[in-house]
Amino acid sequence: MGLIKAAAEAIGSTLSDQWEDYINCDSLDDNTLVIKKTTKSGIISAKSRIQVNPGQVAIIFDSGKILDATAEPGIYTFDASSSPSLFAGQFVDTFKEAWQRFTYNGAPAKEQAIYYVNAKNEILGNKFGSQTPVPYDDPVYRGIYIRYYGSYTFKISNPLVFFQNIVGNIADVYTKDSLMQQADGEFVTALNSALGKCASDGIKYNRLNVEQVKLAEFMNEALDNDWKQLRGIEVVKVALDSVTPDDESRDRIQKFDNAAMYSQQEFAAGRMVEATANAMEGAANNANGAATGFMGLGMMQMGANSLMGGQSPMAYVTPSQPQAPAAQPAATPAPQPAPAPAAVAAAPVETPAPEGKACPKCGTVTTGKFCHNCGNNMEEAPAPAAPATKKCANCGAELVDGAKFCVECGTPAE
Repeated sequence: MGLIKAAAEAIGSTLSDQWEDYINCDSLDDNTLVIKKTTKSGIISAKSRIQVNPGQVAIIFDSGKILDATAEPGIYTFDASSSPSLFAGQFVDTFKEAWQRFTYNGAPAKEQAIYYVNAKNEILGNKFGSQTPVPYDDPVYRGIYIRYYGSYTFKISNPLVFFQNIVGNIADVYTKDSLMQQADGEFVTALNSALGKCASDGIKYNRLNVEQVKLAEFMNEALDNDWKQLRGIEVVKVALDSVTPDDESRDRIQKFDNAAMYSQQEFAAGRMVEATANAMEGAANNANGAATGFMGLGMMQMGANSLMGGQSPMAYVTPSQPQAPAAQPAATPAPQPAPAPAAVAAAPVETPAPEGKACPKCGTVTTGKFCHNCGNNMEEAPAPAAPATKKCANCGAELVDGAKFCVECGTPAE
């Protein structure tokens, strides 16, 4: 008793006349989870045509047992003589786990029907909210109470388990409203548990609305046995539209934030200026006269200083900006070795010309009576001048003393 996929080209042809019944289900909206389809006789005859659209799982049901199922879109024919074909599509693993428990036991058919299960990736529009404030161990503000509301999406992750354990043999339609009557309380209980894990992860209450992925992960952990194992459904996304502390927690948070803000110097200084200005205005408007008011203001300031040990309130304020580090004395540079003196060429020293006269014999200038170079008597008559040099009459070259001809042109010397 199984489904056989029909050839696409057979649809709309003359072969379509061979099908006894045609069973189809239009698209399922988010509120319709399962819808029942059957024939007039209550029995699905052989060669009946069964159409499965995208986002649907078709389950053939017979007298309390599942005969076959398919999650693949297409056109199928029903063959009562064949074994279950189980076109599992995206549900291969989940179908394998559940199939042995739910398959037909071979008894004669009494009533047969096809149930179409909504297999969309996300079924939207599921609202939730806290009726009373719930505790939240905020990592900054510690134990506070919050209210929240939002929406979540889920999917039917195991159609066989969902059909067998939740839907059963319905008369016509099983809607999401019917499921929520059972599931809403369980969801909120699991959500409170998931919020506790968010607090343990250090997520502040005002950041919960951006932690959709983590919330969904924690929700599936908390609902694993009740929803996934027993009902075949899983949470996909959780969106907190609003998270607000109750009045008492809000007051604590405001005081905490003020204390944190006024621990910074510029905010504390501004608050002191504001308080002083308000006190002076109140003193000036004192019913007993401004002088009395300012006298009381002075006594109040003296009392405040006394309680603080004579210190100004600003002495107890942590600066909001880091103080500049104290200037460090400049480090004395380590002595550097003197560079080796460069080789400098000695400039010639001009020796003043000695006073005296030139030796008539060798020409050396001397100041004594005798030449210190050749020993010539400087007082003797000067040596006769050297004879004039003779030149060649033809080429003008100087003639060698005693030569008879010019060495340059051969002209006889005169």
